[in-house]
Amino acid sequence: MWISSAPLRISLAGGGTDVPSYAQRFGGMVLGATIDLRVTVVGRPGTAHGHIRACLDECSSTATGGVSNPFAQEALRRHWDGSPLDLVSFADVPGGSGLGSSSAFSVALVAGLEGGRLTAGEAGEAASVIELEGLGRPVGRQDQYLSAFGGFHLLHFPRTGVVEVTEVPVDTQFTRRLDEELLLFFTGRTRDAGEVLGEQNARLKHSDQEVERRLHEIKALTPLALDALKSKDATALGEVLGQHWNLKRRLGTLVSMPVVDRAYADALDAGASGGKLLGAGGGGYLLLHAAAGVRHQVRTAVTAHGFTERPFRFDDCGVRVIAVDPAGRSKGLMPSH
Repeated sequence: MWISSAPLRISLAGGGTDVPSYAQRFGGMVLGATIDLRVTVVGRPGTAHGHIRACLDECSSTATGGVSNPFAQEALRRHWDGSPLDLVSFADVPGGSGLGSSSAFSVALVAGLEGGRLTAGEAGEAASVIELEGLGRPVGRQDQYLSAFGGFHLLHFPRTGVVEVTEVPVDTQFTRRLDEELLLFFTGRTRDAGEVLGEQNARLKHSDQEVERRLHEIKALTPLALDALKSKDATALGEVLGQHWNLKRRLGTLVSMPVVDRAYADALDAGASGGKLLGAGGGGYLLLHAAAGVRHQVRTAVTAHGFTERPFRFDDCGVRVIAVDPAGRSKGLMPSH
């Protein structure tokens, strides 16, 4: 039996510039980090049947083509060896909530199916291929690579398509400060990132100059966020988040919604330095920076809109695969890089 786990991520700057319709023309750049919320997949040799029994979104006992989860179906098509298999998955957040759970699931499943033999880069690329090529989703590669590597990373997406991954060292004490000052709130609404990004993707394919200009400006924020991390300036990081959101919310009609706009405005009035919806937008989680002196006021302002706070901490543990024998002994399989 194997247990595979991959972390969820927070994109700090540059999100959207990794989507191929932009990156293949201009090159993209994203700064992000992983947190202590994860997706876990458990697999074991099937003993009661000769095919796959999967309990993912729902339980089914069928051949590969009948698994209802499209990410699992594509991963199995590419990485399953055909032997009887039981699969179960668990996630710390709802799907479609902007923390990259679908990509983390793909990374964890591929790593497990491959027996922990993949490097982090190989796992990230394999999961990207599943989403972009196998499923044809108009998404980028940041979620898969951040989840596979774990920690703070700067990702470059050159026009050649080969992802360049650079680890960003962040002072431990400053990371712990960010754990306290970055607040995460669930809006209660989920969405498919592919649907939200579809409008942006279509406009880019038609060389929409307004969308291109905003994505250029979003990419230009990435070095500012990087400087904020290096100089240990949490307020500056919050302001970059806010600038990102002001640009991002105008990329498409599905990115924001009135209740989010009202909650965000009230958070700023309460003292937050900035923030943004994570992922493609359209719901999910709202990330805000609030210094110690205003945290209570910001929490009160946002939860008044029905949003629920989700505590989290930054965590540098990427994808991991553990093999467990019937006697309960375990052995780590997945390398970190």
